[in-house]
Amino acid sequence: MDIQDKTKGELQKELTELQSNFNYLNLLKDIDAARRMQLEQELAEAHQEIAFQNEEKGKRAAELIIANLKLKFETEEKAKRAAELVIANIELVFQNEEKAKRAAELVIANKELVFQNGEKVKRAKELENVNRDLEQFAYVASHDLQEPLRMISSYTQLLERRYKDKLDQDANDYIHFVVDGAIRMQKLLISLLDFSRVSTRSKTFKQVDTKTIAGQAISNLQQLIRENAALITNDDLPVIQADEMQILQVFQNLIENAIKFKKKTELPKIHITCTKQQEMYQFSVADNGIGIEMQYHDRVFIVFQRLNSAKDYPGSGIGLSICKRIVERHGGTIWFESTVNEGSTFYFTIPEQIATDSQINR
Repeated sequence: MDIQDKTKGELQKELTELQSNFNYLNLLKDIDAARRMQLEQELAEAHQEIAFQNEEKGKRAAELIIANLKLKFETEEKAKRAAELVIANIELVFQNEEKAKRAAELVIANKELVFQNGEKVKRAKELENVNRDLEQFAYVASHDLQEPLRMISSYTQLLERRYKDKLDQDANDYIHFVVDGAIRMQKLLISLLDFSRVSTRSKTFKQVDTKTIAGQAISNLQQLIRENAALITNDDLPVIQADEMQILQVFQNLIENAIKFKKKTELPKIHITCTKQQEMYQFSVADNGIGIEMQYHDRVFIVFQRLNSAKDYPGSGIGLSICKRIVERHGGTIWFESTVNEGSTFYFTIPEQIATDSQINR
């Protein structure tokens, strides 16, 4: 139909439809643009999510690698520990076997020790009996011998007094030798009695003041001290548990020796001290005498052993033996330090808490 043939109304209607279609197309266009934008946004978000997930996967992969490395390391360490444990178990088995051997040897050694101790107890008992018999013999012998010796000495001295001027010089010398020998024998017997009495005439231990005892020893030796112009000094001395008379004898013997073995060119000086050494009191008696060669450190304490001639230094040779026996009865020890021509220091120890005789003997 030609445009001329159409009416105005028809044209208006077609125009309206065209406008409506145009609007619809524009709407579709707008909807398509919005949808595109939404899809683009969703796609971007999807890309971001994928990127994030990829990053997380990368992290998980890295963590997995680290975990695998750690697991590998731990597995290797476990293998090492297992190998070490195997070695340790082998060593433990070996040690247990060695311990079993040592235990068996120890059982045998203990049995041997028990046997030896039993033998020692028997020997100690036998030795104790022998010593007791020897002490009794020494006491009886020295005591019983004194009477005939006194008779010999008395009659020889009587013979010397009555016939001294009626006999020739040889006879006088012979009589003098007999008298001198009898006197020396008496001194030896008295010393031997003193030695035996350390055990047979000993007294119980009690609290004693060693300063007082040292003073008593000095008083007993006053004549010897005056004759030799000896100077004796002492530090503070302790109160101890001891047999008073025996400790007095130790001090007296040591002081007497210090004076006896003086130098000819120097007056004797003696100093007595005491120090505390752990659970022991250590006494010392020092002098400026002739000294003793240290090679004789044991010999001087043996009965009747002399290092000097009886002519130059008279005595029985038993004084230090008595000191040793007394000190050992008290649970202590005695020794000396000396330099020839400079002097000697005799040391002896007494325990702070002293045991009984029976405990010391064990």
